Amino acid sequence: RSLLLLRSSKEQWRTPHIMTSLIVLWSLARCVNLEALTSRRAVLAAAPAVLSCASSSRAADASPTVVAVGTVLQKPDAAVPSGTAALYVTARPASSEGALQAGAKTPPIASARFATPLLFPFEFVLTTDDLTAEYRAADAASFNRLDLVISARLDGDGVAATRGPDDLVGRGTLSKRGSGRAEEWRPALVELQGRGLGGRLLTGG
Repeated sequence: RSLLLLRSSKEQWRTPHIMTSLIVLWSLARCVNLEALTSRRAVLAAAPAVLSCASSSRAADASPTVVAVGTVLQKPDAAVPSGTAALYVTARPASSEGALQAGAKTPPIASARFATPLLFPFEFVLTTDDLTAEYRAADAASFNRLDLVISARLDGDGVAATRGPDDLVGRGTLSKRGSGRAEEWRPALVELQGRGLGGRLLTGG
């Protein structure tokens, strides 16, 4: 009778669904640095920790994709706006080829606001969390190899909709060299300076 029970137990152990589950758990166990598991009981006991680790791994895989990187410099003779200033950084396709179109315009890909105080040179990173409404539904692979024009504006009152005569502005190019990998890009270099006489007249300066 004991031999029959033992045989039955072994056969139960080898059923496809149990074996598959154990193989998956055994593979995932390496994720949490568990010691070698030598029994079914040990594997099953480790399941909660393993599944928690797997969930964390999925969350890491879903982390935002880098869209733009660069450095914002302040021109030595440029006066920093007083008050509650904020730095706005916007990334637009350098060419309409391969970019989304909104009517006759090519919309920006991403934009972000950075509150002051900031230390210049300021290194910025825009990710898929900063995508504009036009690009949120797009697959990053479809646009993340495009060269970008990076515009930066240090806005004196911190309100994006306004344009002040003392705001500092600058523009640079991010060369992605046909790659979707940020480490292969040539980061944008943007130097902030005054708007100039024409810009000051247009904004009431």
